[in-house]
Amino acid sequence: MADAPKIYFMNQNQTTLEWFFRGPSVAKAEELGWEINVNDTGEARTPEQWAEIVADADAIMTTWGSPKLDETILASNDSLQIVAHVGGSVAPYVSDVLFERGVRVCTANPLMARTVAEHCIMLMLMGLRRAHAKIKLGTRSEDMVWGRDWEVRVPQDCRIGIWGFGDTARWVLEMLRPFEPMEVLVVSEHLSEDDAAEKGMRKVEFDELFEQADVVFTLAGMTVANTGRVGAKQLAALKDGSVLINVGRAPLIQPDALIEELRKGRWTGIFDVFEKEPMPEDHPFNNMDNVILSPHYAGTGRDAHYMEAMLEEIDRFFKGEELQYEIRQSRAAQMTDMGAVREAQKEEK
Repeated sequence: MADAPKIYFMNQNQTTLEWFFRGPSVAKAEELGWEINVNDTGEARTPEQWAEIVADADAIMTTWGSPKLDETILASNDSLQIVAHVGGSVAPYVSDVLFERGVRVCTANPLMARTVAEHCIMLMLMGLRRAHAKIKLGTRSEDMVWGRDWEVRVPQDCRIGIWGFGDTARWVLEMLRPFEPMEVLVVSEHLSEDDAAEKGMRKVEFDELFEQADVVFTLAGMTVANTGRVGAKQLAALKDGSVLINVGRAPLIQPDALIEELRKGRWTGIFDVFEKEPMPEDHPFNNMDNVILSPHYAGTGRDAHYMEAMLEEIDRFFKGEELQYEIRQSRAAQMTDMGAVREAQKEEK
């Protein structure tokens, strides 16, 4: 493309604009000599308004809160060639009509996934080393517990279980290697036993993961099909002294069953995601000695680079180069879509 592409960032509020279009992202836009058209009104726009605004777009960047790119928004546009998501999952923002038009889709999800995986490793070590019982963070209102703790464990003596094998799980697997875990178990419908073995894992059935693993990461996409898949049976099967880490989405685990099993104090629960956020002050988790809480910030850290990466991807596209972060339609359908999950939960009620 001889001229600079017409690019729109579909932010619905000023906070999102300031969070993502800063630092390296601004520098990248300036380096490319591109104008990024943004919503700087401070107010959310309707799909009909967006349809008029992006009618001449060659490239669109979506982010959290952007509307789905469906027939309404694309009605007047015949120039769109690529959509770059400044965030993780593209499921809430893409549509069949987008792919049917041949529009390419990419996402900064691998950058976020790396950050989440780093958080996962930190939480795993905290759980195995019983940080909730030993380490005092922030206020020192309680004395530290001195002396040997026979329950402290190291990854080398543990089987690590992973449910799901998307970008975050791939990074977790890579980061686990220096710790030399006894074994890595995986549950994934998209990996064969041979594929798993080639990556250094053993593929197991869903229930087996909870029966055999000493640490379980729930990293599956938050889809309607995966809602509440971890229930009383799986939670009761966890070994005494094991660690369950959920940085995916809260509805992957049945909440009542989770609280009931945690109250037994047999194993440690570590959570970065909750049914209601912020979590209510009277939530049972706040009074459990075997729970570690993280305020849904596992993915925070590389946010200023998301738009930078997507601008680089758009540049590659218009130069005719291979894309690095492309998402195919089949993969998009497997990614987290909390909107669809919540709607399904309402229908069940």
